Amino acid sequence: MTNLKRPLVQFNNCILRPQYTSKEIFPNPTTLTILPTQKWAFTGTHKTKFLEALAGQYTAIPADSRSYPFLEQQVWPSSVTKLVSFATDIKPAYLSARYESYREPEDVDLASFLKKSLDSTTDGKSAEEHAQVYENVVKRLGLESLLGQWIATLSNGQMRRARLARGMLSSPKILLADEPFLGLDKVSTLTLSRLLGELAPSPHVILGLRTHEPVPEWISHVGVIDESGLIKAGTREEVAETLQDLRDRRNSIFIDQSYDFETAKLLPGRRPGADPVIDIESFTIAYKGKVVLKDLNWTVMQGERWHLRGDNGTGKSTLLSIITGDHPQSWNSKIRLFNEPRKVGRQNYFSINKVIGHASPEIHAIFPSTLTAFQTVSTGFTVGSFLPPSSVSHMATNLTKDEQTERILSLLEYFNVNPDVQFSDLNLNDQKLALFIRAIVKNPEILILDEAFSGMNDQSIFRCKQFVDEWGGTVIAIGHVEDEIPRCDKFIRLYGGENLVEQGVIE
Repeated sequence: MTNLKRPLVQFNNCILRPQYTSKEIFPNPTTLTILPTQKWAFTGTHKTKFLEALAGQYTAIPADSRSYPFLEQQVWPSSVTKLVSFATDIKPAYLSARYESYREPEDVDLASFLKKSLDSTTDGKSAEEHAQVYENVVKRLGLESLLGQWIATLSNGQMRRARLARGMLSSPKILLADEPFLGLDKVSTLTLSRLLGELAPSPHVILGLRTHEPVPEWISHVGVIDESGLIKAGTREEVAETLQDLRDRRNSIFIDQSYDFETAKLLPGRRPGADPVIDIESFTIAYKGKVVLKDLNWTVMQGERWHLRGDNGTGKSTLLSIITGDHPQSWNSKIRLFNEPRKVGRQNYFSINKVIGHASPEIHAIFPSTLTAFQTVSTGFTVGSFLPPSSVSHMATNLTKDEQTERILSLLEYFNVNPDVQFSDLNLNDQKLALFIRAIVKNPEILILDEAFSGMNDQSIFRCKQFVDEWGGTVIAIGHVEDEIPRCDKFIRLYGGENLVEQGVIE
């Protein structure tokens, strides 16, 4: 049981350094006391590094300048703190595995996924004690009805709870949740937030939030972290002015440099006599007796910008998979691409995706980490492969090799991504940028941006949005945070199941 009289964590003029290097994480020393009666959230450009420090990572100088008094020196701090990140740490089966019955060999149901994590713990507990911990965690996170479900089929909100469960199975005393609401709709956000607020004191929960995210009502204290370190900490009332300054600064970001689309020959063309880019007529998607979308009618004209809306689990990813040919039910004459009915023999996966650029969490999760940023972007010229162009026969460009290279380098330079860095060594922001550039590099006739900007820093989000606006091609965007989607002029909202969709003009 947590000692509620002693502080959870104390920093006393603490300098933090990575192991084996003398370079400080933050130039300014940190002084902060976190009490067990307080509920903290940290925000700012470098909040993840501070959460890592709270989790016992980095070397504290002097050694006693970071302490965990509530532990009373009975255990090593890093063994009872758990940092859970929600960027992308699960390798899902590929898109088609979400539908009907196909499974990748590594895909498992939720129960097996959680138990495997529990089996890997070395806490000395008996099998009976582990079973009790498992049952308690599953119940507290409301996962009982999902245990037999494949993890690849879980919605974003369900996956968040599954990842939290995995973090809690080691029985941490402090649970650090970094960006737990990333990519969630309002309902799922409120549900997860309420759950996190009710967990303390077993375990104590500390959040990492993006600067524009609302601070949950149950949070009592907020800390703001930038590249210099902790710049402000206190009650939410004491920090309110600093938080507002951060939001105002974010809203005032101005990108004064435009990309030279004409020189790069990256201007959307138009197909004569093919104004409907996508035309779906009275189309129903169902499997195993469950209706996902019913009687869908949707027409996308050349140059239109559509915001695809809907709560988690209402069929947005399914609809996109129909367009890209990843769904088993994609091959239906009720689906037309550039006035061409979708039929086996007349169209194939390669011809469809030759004209589509696509960035999504699924692509991010399965993208090979060994490619450089340059190679990552170059795979945008290939179809149906993550291999660079020289290794692939299906190409989506008539550019020469030198022209491809010139366009790739100009885009990477514009977005400030080092072309020679390996994908796995890029930070999350630059990984997302590389995959966005990969989606646009072949100058697609249809650009699909599924949470493509989520996880980027503010400067990169604004640069990407301006880029898409100036490019001017046909866009379908998904995003629950308005600031993280490009300008759109129309919307289609899905409600899932047998409910009809809603469509309209964005004022």
